[in-house]
Amino acid sequence: MTPVRYHEAAEDELLKEIGYLELRAEGLGRRLHAEVRRAEHLIAEFPVSAPEILPGIRKQVLHTFRYSLIYSIEEEGLLILAIAPHSRRPHYWVGRIADSKETPESSAS
Repeated sequence: MTPVRYHEAAEDELLKEIGYLELRAEGLGRRLHAEVRRAEHLIAEFPVSAPEILPGIRKQVLHTFRYSLIYSIEEEGLLILAIAPHSRRPHYWVGRIADSKETPESSAS
């Protein structure tokens, strides 16, 4: 399986969304985290299975929640650039592509 890492901003997004949803309804944040983990496993096993939305950038849509994992395939593994809510403006995360070449990333949570 291909290793999965998070861009620092994507990791922050995930933690904030989990916390927000958990405050709205007990267990909801944990359900989001579980679904993100399932999507991570899927893309780690089949990295090119998600559609390419920009050159070198892929989008794995979550099934239950209105979020997508935006990621790139790097030499050292997959880099998740965003946990993108479908309600947020498209491509807000594009600046992270160049950013990821300069900033160290976190490992999967």
